[in-house]
Amino acid sequence: MPSGKIQEILNELDNLMNRERKYIELVATVEYLLNLVEPSKREKFKEALYDAETVEDVYELIKAIKLQLGMQGARRYLLSVGEQ
Repeated sequence: MPSGKIQEILNELDNLMNRERKYIELVATVEYLLNLVEPSKREKFKEALYDAETVEDVYELIKAIKLQLGMQGARRYLLSVGEQ
């Protein structure tokens, strides 16, 4: 069993790796979702991803992308209903 100081260092490293892993997973999710965003809006979201500094920033960006995708879906639905 490692000493208290070594265990503390190991715990800090483990926490850092978990945070980084979560950030990487979230960035991959955003990259996927960006492919669903209409091209005219995509660049702004890419810039926001580039500017994101924390996991919380990326979560907020995902919320914004979900809103955008919802608006796109609603617009498509309304246009399809209008054509009938």
